[in-house]
Amino acid sequence: MIRTSSLAAVSVLTNQSLFPINCVPQWFSAAQMKISDPVLKNWLLDTGSLTERLQANSRHFTVQLLGQAEIAVTAEEHQSLGFEQHNPVIREVLLRGDNQNWVYARTLIPRKLCEDGVNQLAELGEQPLGKVIFNDSRFVRQPFEICHLQGHSVLHQQLAINNDVALWGRRSVFTYQDYKLMVAEIFLPNAPAYKNREF
Repeated sequence: MIRTSSLAAVSVLTNQSLFPINCVPQWFSAAQMKISDPVLKNWLLDTGSLTERLQANSRHFTVQLLGQAEIAVTAEEHQSLGFEQHNPVIREVLLRGDNQNWVYARTLIPRKLCEDGVNQLAELGEQPLGKVIFNDSRFVRQPFEICHLQGHSVLHQQLAINNDVALWGRRSVFTYQDYKLMVAEIFLPNAPAYKNREF
């Protein structure tokens, strides 16, 4: 259930039919996953700003906010991050290049971090998350986890993606003092990460 918040920008539902998608695949360490395509591997393991890289590969880049609200996490996310006292702020967006969906991103943000640490996180709207976390050295990225989504996933269903097309994604935790912020990014079929793939 979505919990209302005193932070107006934290209770934003721009597309109630999609939000939350709650795409939570099975994640593996990068060392456990064999990624034969060097271009895809480079995109998945790039520690720089994904926003900046997508912008560099497009003439027109936008962020479509699906929703941002304080809601319950999945059991797997709870186990990974240990949100015990309060539901975090969950933010889901589509990163779009040249009017195509390129990346689905799901971010889990501790509510106290929005209130007491980095207020901009509650006011992002359709601004990219990267402009905050990559311009503040107190955010430190932890190692990547990788996923490989076959067809018939919730993401395939919600975004009307052909079930014959497998998707790759990555997830990492950013630490900020005593807080942990988790970002998961799934590359959608038209993303430049797949430029070597034949559909």
